[in-house]
Amino acid sequence: MDKAEEAKKWRWLALAVTAVGIILFSLPWLRSDIKFFLALPLYAAFVYVYYQYICIKKSIVSEQDKPIEQITGRNNSQKTEGRTGKKDKKKKNR
Repeated sequence: MDKAEEAKKWRWLALAVTAVGIILFSLPWLRSDIKFFLALPLYAAFVYVYYQYICIKKSIVSEQDKPIEQITGRNNSQKTEGRTGKKDKKKKNR
């Protein structure tokens, strides 16, 4: 199994654990203390699954020999084009 397929598997597991948590808290006939005790292992499962997903995504990015800006599609030079960082003095004096 390559890394992309493994990342897809962990992404779906994270969504499944989240859906189970939403269903658990929306059930009206469960008492709040039972919901609390069921939420503890559910929270641990979510942290584990999401951690695995993040680790795999980081390993995919590190295997690609590109800067992070090219991978995410962000470009810092676009943010600063046309801006000098100085305010117009004429507007300030009015």
